[in-house]
Amino acid sequence: MLRKMTVAVAALSLAAACNQDPTGTSSTNELILAQNAQTIADNVAATPGGGTTCEGWFRRVLDTLRTTDDPVAIAYLDSARMNRDSARAAFERGDTAAARAFRRAAFRDVLAAVIELFPNAPERTGLAVDNAIDKIEKFLGGRDAPRIRAVLAHVKELRVQADQAFVNGDKVTALALNLRAMQVLHRLVEHVRYANHDHDAVADGEMESVGD
Repeated sequence: MLRKMTVAVAALSLAAACNQDPTGTSSTNELILAQNAQTIADNVAATPGGGTTCEGWFRRVLDTLRTTDDPVAIAYLDSARMNRDSARAAFERGDTAAARAFRRAAFRDVLAAVIELFPNAPERTGLAVDNAIDKIEKFLGGRDAPRIRAVLAHVKELRVQADQAFVNGDKVTALALNLRAMQVLHRLVEHVRYANHDHDAVADGEMESVGD
């Protein structure tokens, strides 16, 4: 019996190893490349005014409203707070679908406030994403990094969607998509490590928690 169990455990271990890189070297090297690429993206996003990440824009809004009275932006932030309160209430009563909808509405309220104060936020964020992608691809050169390149391809798709939303006059959606793209780059190591996860859902969840 003990011998059969030992053989079974060995078989399971071999199967697990076969589903990963046989030596682990390739995976480790790509994660190191991802860390360097993530740093590149963070350096591109960093600006003296707060940065072109979701957190950076939110901080810039709060800083601006300390010295500027913009009733429209303030109204959007008030709406965001109410939607967050509604999300908490929905979650407490077990209505997770409603909670997600309220959190998404709150997030879009915050983005509307950003655009009210900084009308070029969608374009600036999109350009920052494009710049980060260009620098990362130059850094990678001909290196074998399939998971990183797959994530970059997805980020490029988000940029196409953002530009289309902007052309259609939906600046809030354009900013949301550009920020999602930047957030994925900002957390590139995790997106490479867990390549099977829903990149968009993970990024949106992280951004929607900003300001909680």
